[in-house]
Order: sequence, then structure tokens, then C-alpha cells
Amino acid sequence: MLNQSYLIVFLVLLLFIATKPSQANEPDWLSVIPEALKKTTRANFSERNHRLFRYFLSQSLRSQGKKDFRKVSKRVKNNIFWKGKKKNIYRDAYHRSYPSLKRMELREDIPQMVLLIPYLESLWHSQSGDPKADYGYWQLVLSIVEEIQQLDTSPEHIKKASPDKIRSSASLSTQVALLHLRRYYFYFAKVDYHTETDAWLFAMVAYNWGAGNVRRMLAKMERKGITANFSNFYHYLYKKQQLHQDDKSLKAALEYLPSLWNIAKVIR
Repeated sequence: MLNQSYLIVFLVLLLFIATKPSQANEPDWLSVIPEALKKTTRANFSERNHRLFRYFLSQSLRSQGKKDFRKVSKRVKNNIFWKGKKKNIYRDAYHRSYPSLKRMELREDIPQMVLLIPYLESLWHSQSGDPKADYGYWQLVLSIVEEIQQLDTSPEHIKKASPDKIRSSASLSTQVALLHLRRYYFYFAKVDYHTETDAWLFAMVAYNWGAGNVRRMLAKMERKGITANFSNFYHYLYKKQQLHQDDKSLKAALEYLPSLWNIAKVIR
């Protein structure tokens, strides 16, 4: 009878563990946001961006990569803080975006800081760019939109909408861009086995520079015996850009995250 009682207790515990929401799979960065900042307000939204970005950088940057990032951040700071005559254009873009973004539900496994990207890409303008190339809020190209539309996991309203409508819609373009970023994250985290913070930072650089460029540089590092983490990648990218200062692509890749970091500070 006693053994049977223990068995029942054991089975109840197993059922409780199986049905209880798993905390182990929650991203560590969720703990960076205190309960007081989870309420949807304009000030909280910008503060969350800043705290998350700071956490990701602190987890992934170290040694020389950290020093290089600080140098570049300092170099691009004026471009961000003093852009615009009477008012900062990035802060203005944030205020224009907030009414749309506050209505969007962001998956818990996507860090909110990625929503800084359209401020740098288009200053949150619906018809920025060329419909035949980079276009809309997130400066998406046709081929990317069409790829996302063909995914089995894409919502029906995304599959049925025209690419131009998607790119010029705040809600639709954001949904597609986040699906695109999450594909990059999945590769760097689940296929290439980088840490969560490294994987998201790689995904953000890849959004601008292309995943192929990021992957090729990581492969070169590995062939040279350099540990392929984000900090070493950023240092390697910095050194390469120093050798090829006329290369606009390398310059844009190097400055992308530091520019977004400065935007996070501006809108804060």
C-alpha cells in the first residue's frame, strides 16, 4: 500500500513537470527586462531596446572585439546623434513608428532590439527606396519577400499579399522581416552552434551584409585557427576594413551594429 502511494505521488509529479510551461527553454535575455518595464508605454519601449542591446553586447563582445566596437561606435556617434537640423531624424522615426509597433505582438524568442533596424534602413518610411530593389520600412528586396511567402510556416495573409503591399505596410513588412531574421538566427544558433547572443548579433549583421558574407568570413577565420565567435568575428571584420578602407560594403557591415546601438541610445 505504501509503495503504491509513492507510485501515485511519483506519477503526479511527472504529470506536473510534463504539463508545466518550461522555463529552461526561455532565453536568458528575458530576465534583463524587469516587470515594471513590461507595460507598453513609449518610454518603456525605448528603455527595453536599450537594455536588451546592452545585454547582448556585454555577453558577446570581449577583449579586442569589444575595443574595436567601442572605437567604431564613437566614430559613428555624430552621424546618429546629430542627424537632422532641428530634430534628430532617428528619434523622429521612433515616434512615428511607435503607434504601429505597440500594436504588434512580438514572439518571446525574438529580442525586441531587432525593431531598431527599420530606423536605420528607412527612417520608418513606407515608400523608401526602389520597388525593384530595397524598398519599404525594412528595405526588403523582392526575392526575400517571395522566399518568405513560400514558407509553409508563413501566415496565409502573408502568402496572399503582393510583395509591394507587404514592403510598404508597417505590419506586414515587420512580420516578414522578423521571419527572415529568425531564419538567420536559426542557422547561426542551431546549425552553426553559436551562443544565443552571438547568433542574434550575427543575424542582425547578416540582415545588412548578407548571410553568405558572414558565413564566408567565419569559415576563413576557422581555416586560420581563429575561434569563430562574434567578438573575434567583429575584430576580424575591423582589421579587414582597415586594410580596405574604400570598400563600402565592409564599412557598412562594420558600422551597422554600432549605428543601431547609437540609435538605441538616442531614442532612449
